[in-house]
Amino acid sequence: MTQPAWPYPSDPPPDTFAAQVPGPLHVPSLNDLERDAMLTDLRLWVAQMQERFHINTRLIPPCWELHGGMVEALQALRDLERDCYSEKAPPSAAVDWFRGFREIEARLAELAAITTCSPLEHRDPTPRWPRLQQNATQQNE
Repeated sequence: MTQPAWPYPSDPPPDTFAAQVPGPLHVPSLNDLERDAMLTDLRLWVAQMQERFHINTRLIPPCWELHGGMVEALQALRDLERDCYSEKAPPSAAVDWFRGFREIEARLAELAAITTCSPLEHRDPTPRWPRLQQNATQQNE
């Protein structure tokens, strides 16, 4: 059986950001340089995943990296894939990854519905709590 030409998910190339991180990434904790490196790696992984699973742009729009929730969800799924397909993982871990994929897929669908981005147009979501955002702005003045 021929395997796809993608690198094994638990074994990222040594020159990538993912190879330098021992565990799951907490995206909000990354500095700008780390975030840029993470996004560089994540872009390739997301493109491969879209192709592997025929994911429609309604679920993951081209502007996904402009939406923090999508970035965090996709990075969490990537971290789960690395763990589920590592040498220490039990045989049932592949099923665990698909359960995680289902959960993240549902979250991405919710986020896509909020943003209503299309393949041709990025849209910022409407603030969920305008009063809180307004209060924060007033406090900073």
